[in-house]
Amino acid sequence: MRILFIVTLQEGFYFSDSVSYDAAAVNLLAKGEFGLNYDRPPVYALFLAGIYFLFGKSIFAVRIVQAIMGAVIAVIMAIIGKRVAGQKVGALAGALWSIYPLGVFIAGIVYSETVVATLLACGVMSLITDQNKRLGPKSVLVGGIIFGAAALTKSVVLITISAIALWLFSWERSRRIMFPCLFLVGVSLLLIPWTIHNFYIYGQLVPLSPRDSKEVAAKLHGSPNLISAKERSIKASIDHLVHLTGHFGREFLHYWQLYPDTVVMSDPVYRENAHKKNSRIVRKTLFGTEITTLVSIVSVGSMFLFGLIGTGIMWSHKEKRRVLSLFYIMILSVAIGHTPFGNKIRYRVPIEPYIIILCAYGLWQTWVAISGRYLVDRKV
Repeated sequence: MRILFIVTLQEGFYFSDSVSYDAAAVNLLAKGEFGLNYDRPPVYALFLAGIYFLFGKSIFAVRIVQAIMGAVIAVIMAIIGKRVAGQKVGALAGALWSIYPLGVFIAGIVYSETVVATLLACGVMSLITDQNKRLGPKSVLVGGIIFGAAALTKSVVLITISAIALWLFSWERSRRIMFPCLFLVGVSLLLIPWTIHNFYIYGQLVPLSPRDSKEVAAKLHGSPNLISAKERSIKASIDHLVHLTGHFGREFLHYWQLYPDTVVMSDPVYRENAHKKNSRIVRKTLFGTEITTLVSIVSVGSMFLFGLIGTGIMWSHKEKRRVLSLFYIMILSVAIGHTPFGNKIRYRVPIEPYIIILCAYGLWQTWVAISGRYLVDRKV
């Protein structure tokens, strides 16, 4: 599926962010540094640099590697699903991801979502054991290292890391101190060197990305419409708090949109201007067409519906609540982490594997209920 999709794509970038990653990767190979203008986490630029080193500066090669990673995610989901609810649910989850339109689409875009989705899936797999098996210290430490790598790909994972440490504290009662500490040690093994690098470059404490820090600060300090001479008054502070609450609430709800409606590259004027600045940005796309909207509504709507059914059924089994809580920690923490920046549907890709696993569970349980009722009716 992914290879067939990739073949239809133009040899160019579909998002302007790809230009920054590409420039940093080229600079790494040429000069051994990211470049003065690079202000993002390092892993995706390193990922591109590795592919360019092996195969030359080829967008097609990047897409092939990302397609393979998308297929690997399907296998990981099958393993997680099997551990949670049996082999049939695992196989169904992997199969659903293999044809899920947004999962196929993102493999063809030079963007960090495929890498962070793969890392998060590996990290979650390390924290979920087969039934009747206990989580071990080695798995927790490895999970921390993987989540650290994911944070160095997308900085919002820092919120997920904090939430998982609390999850370990809550559920691993006999080792509620050791496991969170081991997990955070694993994370720190990767984050500390990059933080030291940033301190050397910027002269201040920047854990991951100065770009993200600036965007969050801009949101917290208020919009231009609210800045006035009375800015420090109590009324202005309340207005600012209301503005922030409304903004975060709207963006959080928008995260669950059934179809992409804020894709800047769907604007032909913007696309043309971006192409003039960099000829590798494509001029024509399918973004915003009726076809993509319809496919997205049907696939995402079905996934959400059966995901909710799967959630309800899984919650009814006490032994599955531990894993269910981990899935929702993944889903909600990433959603909350993206809220200050303005949510887009493609930002949801890294956490959709867990919604799809819940969807597979809901689908299977629905089928079991329907087929069981059918057999009873036939006997009657």
